[in-house]
Amino acid sequence: MLKKVYVKIESLGRRTELLVVIFLSLLLVLGVTVGIGTITCGWHLVDDHEFLRWFYEMKFEGRKVSEIIYEWTTRDLTWRYEPLYYINRILSCALFGINTVAYSIVKAIEIIVSCIFLFYCGRLMGADRIYSFLFAAVSLVGYQSVVWWKLGPQEAQCTMLFAIGFYCMLKWLENTHIRWAIGSIISFLIMCNYKESFIILIPFLMLYVLYYDLSREDTKITWHRIWNSIKSRFWYYLALGVIFTALILFILIYVGVSDYDKVGLDASIPFEIYIEAFRNALAGDLKWFKRFGIVFILILLTYWEELKKMWKEMLLIAAFLIPQIIVFGQSGIAERYILPSSIAFSLFFVIMVPKRNILSGKRKIGYQLCIILLLMAHGRVTLREADYFRYRGESVTTMLETVLEISREKDVKVLSCLRPNEEGNLTMNFWMADHGFDNVYYWTEEDQSINQVWGVNSTFTEDRYVLQDFSDMDVVVMYNEEDRHWCYTPSLDLSDFMETKCGTLTLYIRKDSGITPVDMEVEGLKIHF
Repeated sequence: MLKKVYVKIESLGRRTELLVVIFLSLLLVLGVTVGIGTITCGWHLVDDHEFLRWFYEMKFEGRKVSEIIYEWTTRDLTWRYEPLYYINRILSCALFGINTVAYSIVKAIEIIVSCIFLFYCGRLMGADRIYSFLFAAVSLVGYQSVVWWKLGPQEAQCTMLFAIGFYCMLKWLENTHIRWAIGSIISFLIMCNYKESFIILIPFLMLYVLYYDLSREDTKITWHRIWNSIKSRFWYYLALGVIFTALILFILIYVGVSDYDKVGLDASIPFEIYIEAFRNALAGDLKWFKRFGIVFILILLTYWEELKKMWKEMLLIAAFLIPQIIVFGQSGIAERYILPSSIAFSLFFVIMVPKRNILSGKRKIGYQLCIILLLMAHGRVTLREADYFRYRGESVTTMLETVLEISREKDVKVLSCLRPNEEGNLTMNFWMADHGFDNVYYWTEEDQSINQVWGVNSTFTEDRYVLQDFSDMDVVVMYNEEDRHWCYTPSLDLSDFMETKCGTLTLYIRKDSGITPVDMEVEGLKIHF
């Protein structure tokens, strides 16, 4: 029965194959983002505040888009290198304003495109249709799936650009048409200007070209064959090498590598810190990769003689993974940082191993079953993470809309107790400012103070530093323990306030403020498995 299904799938025409892959990619991504509700869940107290801020500057301060782009890209180059990230986000803000649904749809489309192109990368590497789709799914589904719905991380765009560029490169290697080579270089160049951790994929890509040439003939690898490959594709190696070298030198000389916390290697940090970070990652978001990776390796060790012949593939994957491990050596590879490493894991175990045809009998069935079980385990993770994101977004959005409605009805002072999460304060400030209000104050637990300073590292006019009295506050907003940003309950006397839970947040309304109680019921978590 399964064999008949397999034969049926493999006999599909190219047009039917494309339609099926598009359908499955849409079903996978939209099934989660639309089905769970992440696309329509609204605002979060991270990253999204940038859209609110830029919208305010464009609408109320009359700033030009070009001004804002120049300010943020030049500021970014003092501690990071991701110029196209800000250019794209600011242009998106000029187009969509503060419509989070539009941003979320774009994010989902990026993942759908990534899935489709990763599938076709698998096909061009010689995998059958089932393994090719499994390759795409294992790469994208799991803790790394937060990039499907979070609006801040660049990994979604970079993964899409990598998939497109890799596909174009494989097409060029297959048919030598120069347009594919140029397309891949353009895609990789854009990718490298989005996020630094994707720049270090360039050596892997250069090695893959060499690997492709050396693997076409089942003969001994010699320096002569290596040189012939380099010579015949010299301009392509040169183009990728120039991109890599120029960007790395620019970062080292002008940007620096020490300003961004917990990224890269630091000689002053004890080596034990790196070991502990890696151990924590394996016990945390990488746990399913670790568990099934061990099983895959144990199965492959039973084919020791054949496995030894895969030394080229192992070196190739090492060139992909080791730079990622170094870059995230202090923080550990987790959540969105699993990309692009998950692609390397999937490339080896889902594409390269089956392609060698070394598996057989029950061990082959066991190996295939483990791929499915890994995907199921990560599918469960994806659904749970999406559900939490939906719950938190609906909580934050309900709170913001409630505070805005209260402010429209009555002159009130709102106290934000979201610090130490400065991004939460930014969201509060610019959400209200975008709607014409400047009535939000901020609590600092350490010195028990209230003022209108929403960012401790920003510069403000003197009037915003003026201390306020808690007795003048009408509405208090804080996290509760259901929110992952919660770290303490502010030491405020709230006996004169009415408490209303708003999902992962809690609102307190002063009893004698004259504010009519508002229903802020938010549907709780729906995924409990």
